Amino acid sequence: MTDYKELVCRGVESDLLDYKAPVNWNTLSKAQKAKFVRHALAFANTRGGAIVIGVREDINGHPSVYEGLSDEECHSFDPSTVVTYINSYVDPAIDLTVERPLIDGKRYAILIIKPFSDIPHVCTHGIEDELRCGVFYIRTASASSRPASRAGEMHDLVRRALRNQRDLLGNLLRDILTDQPAQRSSGELFPPEYDESVAFFAKRLNQDLPRKTPVLDIAIMPQPAEPVNISLTELKYSANDALKNLQRANSDFVVPAADMLASYATNVSLRGIAQNRKCFWQLFQNGLLHLRFVLPEQLEYAAFASQLETILLFVGYFYSSTPFAGTPAALKITVANSGNLPMNIPDNAPAICRIDEIIIEEKFNTDDFTAPRQPAQKLLRELLVRFNAPAF
Repeated sequence: MTDYKELVCRGVESDLLDYKAPVNWNTLSKAQKAKFVRHALAFANTRGGAIVIGVREDINGHPSVYEGLSDEECHSFDPSTVVTYINSYVDPAIDLTVERPLIDGKRYAILIIKPFSDIPHVCTHGIEDELRCGVFYIRTASASSRPASRAGEMHDLVRRALRNQRDLLGNLLRDILTDQPAQRSSGELFPPEYDESVAFFAKRLNQDLPRKTPVLDIAIMPQPAEPVNISLTELKYSANDALKNLQRANSDFVVPAADMLASYATNVSLRGIAQNRKCFWQLFQNGLLHLRFVLPEQLEYAAFASQLETILLFVGYFYSSTPFAGTPAALKITVANSGNLPMNIPDNAPAICRIDEIIIEEKFNTDDFTAPRQPAQKLLRELLVRFNAPAF
C-alpha cells in the first residue's frame, strides 16, 4: 500500500518526486498543462515517480507549505480527464494513475507514473517552449525533467529497452541513438547539473526582478583524473569550514554566513537562497559550485573586484578540504542582461558594455584560489575588455 502522507511530506524533489502548488486543472493554460506532460514523460522514461499537487514552495524554494486543494481544485483532477490529456501527447501511452488522498485533513492530488515496460515514451506534439515533438524526456537526480541529450542518457534508455524487449526493438532504438547526437549547452567541461541549476534559479529570480536586471553567474567545475563524488555531510562541512576561514581572514563573503548555513540538501547538492533573494548558491557532490548574484544597475569596479576576490577565496578554502584540492578546474563567468550596463572605473570615464551577455571561460587549478588575487585580476582584465575599458 502506498504511503501517500510520506510522499506529500517528504519535502525534497528528486528523480522520483515532484511538487506543484495548488492549481485547478480545468483552468490551466495549454503551456501549464504541458509541464505535467513533460514531468510524466520524464518519470516514465526513468524510474517512475509521483507528482504531488497541493504543496507550495517556501521563500527558499523548499516544497514545505502544505496547503492542499480546495474541493473544486481536487475534483478538477479527474483521473480519466488528466490521464487522457497527458497520453494524447505521448507514444506509447504512459501507465498513469491519479490519486486524491486526504492527508491531515487536506486533499491532495497525486499522479503516480510507472516506468516504461517495453519502449521509452516519446513526445508526439510540441507545446510552446514546454514540450518538443520527437523528444525523449528523462528525470535527473537533481529533480529536473529535461530532454535526453547526452550519449550516455540515450544509451541508458536503449539499454533498459533492450533488456525489456531486446530482439524486437534493438535495431529501432539503435537508430534513435544514432539520429539524436549528444548536445551539451555548457560545453564538455561542465556537467548537465550546471544548466539545471541555472534554470532552477532563473525561474525563482524572474518572479521578483524587473526584466533586464543584470545577473552574475559564477560556475567552477573541478576536472579530476577520475570522477569523484563526496557526501552531503562532507559538502556541508567543507562549506562551513570555508566560511570560518574567511572570517579568520577578515573577509566578508557576499553571502551572509547565516544564510549560507541555512542551505538545504537535495539528493545531489546543497542549495540556498539569501533572505534578500539577491544571491543563490548550489554546491554539488561532484564538485560543481554555482553562485548567482543580482548586480546593481551600475557597477563599481573597486567593489566588484573586491567581491570577486572574496568569492574566489571562499572557493579556494572550500576545495582545500575536499578530494578536489589541487585538481584542474574550469571556471565560467556569465553576466546576463549586460547590454548598456555601465561600470564606474577609478580615474576613467564610466565604461559601457555593448553586448547582451558576457561569457568568460578560463582554466585554473583549485589551489590557485587560495591566493585569489592573480586569478581575480586575470578575470577582471577579461571583463574590462567586454566593457571596452582600459586595463589597469
